[in-house]
Amino acid sequence: MSDGGSSEPRRLEFVTENRYPIMSSGNQSNDRQPEERRASSGRRIERTTGKNRALRWGLLALVGLVALLLLWLLLNGLGLAQLPGQGVVARPTRVLLPGAAPLIQEAPRGLEPVSAAINASVPPVGERAYVPPEVSPRFAGYYEAMGGVRIFGLPLAAPQWVNGREVQWFERARLEHWPEFAGTPYEVQPGLIGREFTHGRSFARQSFFVGTPDMRFVPETGHSLGGRFLQFWENHGGLQVFGFPISEEFDEVLPDGRAYRVQYFERARMEYHPEFAGTPDEVQLGLLGLALFLGEQRPTTVQPVPTPLPLP
Repeated sequence: MSDGGSSEPRRLEFVTENRYPIMSSGNQSNDRQPEERRASSGRRIERTTGKNRALRWGLLALVGLVALLLLWLLLNGLGLAQLPGQGVVARPTRVLLPGAAPLIQEAPRGLEPVSAAINASVPPVGERAYVPPEVSPRFAGYYEAMGGVRIFGLPLAAPQWVNGREVQWFERARLEHWPEFAGTPYEVQPGLIGREFTHGRSFARQSFFVGTPDMRFVPETGHSLGGRFLQFWENHGGLQVFGFPISEEFDEVLPDGRAYRVQYFERARMEYHPEFAGTPDEVQLGLLGLALFLGEQRPTTVQPVPTPLPLP
């Protein structure tokens, strides 16, 4: 009984294998398929991981190259990096302070180049040599006849056309051409720069008095004229050059910070300079032309009320 019971399973297994050989082999094949699928899936994962790793390294390399390119462009813009073919720019090793001594040694005495004497009058690089303007030929005759530099000063600019009239600025005057008076002494006239310079200021007038050789009353403007200013006015052109007085004598602080005795006229300002007493420069004309031409600030001194002169 024991032999029959143990042989029965073996018999059934033998019969099954011989009766259904395909089914038996298929079962064995099905048992191997999960293992092959797992191996194939592992190989695919490894290949994908390898591709991703290569892609990441490629992206990192590209980003590094872009960063290096941007850094080089920045340094090249600052002049700290250049290509081999670019020229070398000389840069100072330190900033020179204004007024600092030059770094170049001076040549020993006696060995100066010959060109030094030739170039002595040549202005430094970047500066233009100053060429003073000339007196216009239209004004040259009047300019010289009426006192030249002492009365009118040096020319400040070339002639200009203003309101159809040719004019030229000088340090102490502005000469104007009046073609309607051609052929007369009034063809060239100094401009009324005294009135222009004092525009907006008022000067107290002098009371009427009977004039003397040394002191005159000018009824046209209500002011007096005497002393050194009267002598200068008479000796250097009088009414034609200076016009009538428009103020009395008074003390005024001028641009040099000192107070001078002055008197304004229609075309000028006379100044008394005691430091030149006894010389032709004792009385000088103010630089009203220069002040108006440059738009300089004007004095605002108030003239005191003049003391009335006694009638005879």
